[in-house]
Amino acid sequence: MKNLINYYYNLNIINIHQRERNYYFKINEELYSFVECNECDKIEEIFQLSKYLEQFKIFEQLLLNVNNQVVTDVNGKKYILIKNIKIDNNININKIIEINNIRIPSTKLKMSDWEELWSKKMDYFEYQISQIGKKYPLIRESFNYYLGLAELAISIINNIPKKDLYLCLSHRRIEDIYNPLNLIVDYRVRDVSEYFKKNFFENKDIVEELNLFLFNNNLSVNEKQLFFVRMLFPTYYFDIYEKIITDKISEEEIKKITIKVDEYEKILKKIYLHLKINSNLQIFWLENIN
Repeated sequence: MKNLINYYYNLNIINIHQRERNYYFKINEELYSFVECNECDKIEEIFQLSKYLEQFKIFEQLLLNVNNQVVTDVNGKKYILIKNIKIDNNININKIIEINNIRIPSTKLKMSDWEELWSKKMDYFEYQISQIGKKYPLIRESFNYYLGLAELAISIINNIPKKDLYLCLSHRRIEDIYNPLNLIVDYRVRDVSEYFKKNFFENKDIVEELNLFLFNNNLSVNEKQLFFVRMLFPTYYFDIYEKIITDKISEEEIKKITIKVDEYEKILKKIYLHLKINSNLQIFWLENIN
């Protein structure tokens, strides 16, 4: 792989390290990643966005090969070379909001059709469980609860007017926030909600920061409802679910989620009661949580 990268990118690599299917190396104290691209259908749009974002000097860069192409074919698999940056990668809400506030030149990477994306995913997961559920007793035991949360989120979002909602620079997942391959265009509450969910399930206290966000960010009523929907939808459960059924982690890992059901419902109730003041939203089972 070292010789191939040397050839395609005119780089003189001395040492290279492989982790899973990706490769990492350093040249003149600068870090590079040669990573497999599993979703390359919008790579040209991602590259153009990456070039635009270079002016901010915080995002990693996608590099072209000697053929002036973003993607390099390696034995039938697609790879992309990324020039990393030396920056503090600890994620906090201020960094997320800073990125969300960057003006973007295009919405071609839009992923704001949550109801459609979620509905398709839930239909697929339901079918999958009907086929393989017996193999995973812990998932089979918990799946219907989280499916219920997902279906509730979908039903609420279908009734939220899309006015007062604007699209901004966002992320597929709230990790690796400076990687162009992780960038999408979506509503500004997406990243923040995933940030809070991530911190909650890493056993961090999110209550104070959550209150500050709800009261101090000039969110419209519709945006707050959208934030609640995103907090309601259990991405945290389905992410682990997918890792389990693809044999990346043990099924026991699902307990890290299911053990915190009651505690997370209290977080949802807190947001719900804040919303209820200015909206017609009614979820009676949340109101009855102690």
